Amino acid sequence: MTPETRDRLAFALRLALRQTVGRARRSIAAFLGVAGGIMLVLVQLGFQSALYDSAVRLHRAIDGDLVLVSPQFQALQGLSWIARSTLERAAGHPAVASVRPLVLTQLMVRNVDDGRFVAILGLGIDPDAPALPAATLGPEAAQLRLPGRVLFDAMSQPMYGAVTERLARDGEVELVTADPQRPRQRPFTVVGLYRLGATVVFPGGMLVGIDTLLDAIGQSRERVSIGIVHLAPGADVLAVVRDLRAGLGEGVDVETKASFIARERNFWSNETPIGFLFDMGAVIGFIISAVFVYQVLYQTIDESLAEYALLRTLGHRSWFFVVVVLATAGLILLAALPPALAASALVYWICGSATQLPVELTVARVLVVAGFGLAIAIVSGLLAVRRLERADPAALL
Repeated sequence: MTPETRDRLAFALRLALRQTVGRARRSIAAFLGVAGGIMLVLVQLGFQSALYDSAVRLHRAIDGDLVLVSPQFQALQGLSWIARSTLERAAGHPAVASVRPLVLTQLMVRNVDDGRFVAILGLGIDPDAPALPAATLGPEAAQLRLPGRVLFDAMSQPMYGAVTERLARDGEVELVTADPQRPRQRPFTVVGLYRLGATVVFPGGMLVGIDTLLDAIGQSRERVSIGIVHLAPGADVLAVVRDLRAGLGEGVDVETKASFIARERNFWSNETPIGFLFDMGAVIGFIISAVFVYQVLYQTIDESLAEYALLRTLGHRSWFFVVVVLATAGLILLAALPPALAASALVYWICGSATQLPVELTVARVLVVAGFGLAIAIVSGLLAVRRLERADPAALL
């Protein structure tokens, strides 16, 4: 790069900065429009990520390497069963250290304060061989051996009433089922807490001894929802998967933990309209940002045509003006990022506090949105340059 070219490039960048500052002072609304579009993208992607992450909270928490489910299993809210004998057969594989049962079901319970009906996810585990890690369960898990004792998810949404407050005060809380098909409702006694978190379907959960839960829903003890397989150290995971699929037959799907998580995420992304709606919201946000960036650039070029024409007569070539416009587009995006991030962080905090869903403004998401935003700004800049190329410098001087 020659010294002359370097000087012209530095001048182009200074000119872009001055134009951006001048335009920001005269058109705050346009810059807020760019920031609003970026914020919309961040919020949509954050909500989508919260949906997917909450849907697989249990999947990530299970203490095992492989998962046995029914072929009809699609997502947690879809009830499906496999025979308990299937777990015993899987446990016979030499590379399998243990197979632990897990029962999932939706229950309706009453709010402990006002009696409203609320859905809750019931997780049935074997207290002597829990499918969840000890760190998740807490010291009170031993009481699940007693009939009717449950642990309440401390990260549940507040629609169940003051469960945790009453538990801290009284040592236990009665949580009563609300099944309209049963003349008599079943009381559960909350004796402790665990921490897992709400999902987009279930605002909360409770951990129950597997026999207690099966009795409560009138299901045979010979059936479970999921089998959690823990492999021996050094076992070849893929080889065990192949062996179990061949040995257990078509009545059971054998999944790795990663593929089990992917299965749930795929359901929400492709089998429901929710994923599409969030994707469309992000696209709309990018379009809004592009429109406002283009508007700012177009107005800046239109008001500066005479000055650009003068610069062209002084020997500045076309690349100089392209640099000016693209640098201006990038600066507009950078100027809009801070208010967009601040507003997004506020929305994330409000929604996360209200729903207990994992709505987090991550660095990776910010970088992705900034990268796409910069690409859109460059495209908008190239479109705006066409206005300058169509201008007749001689007519402007």
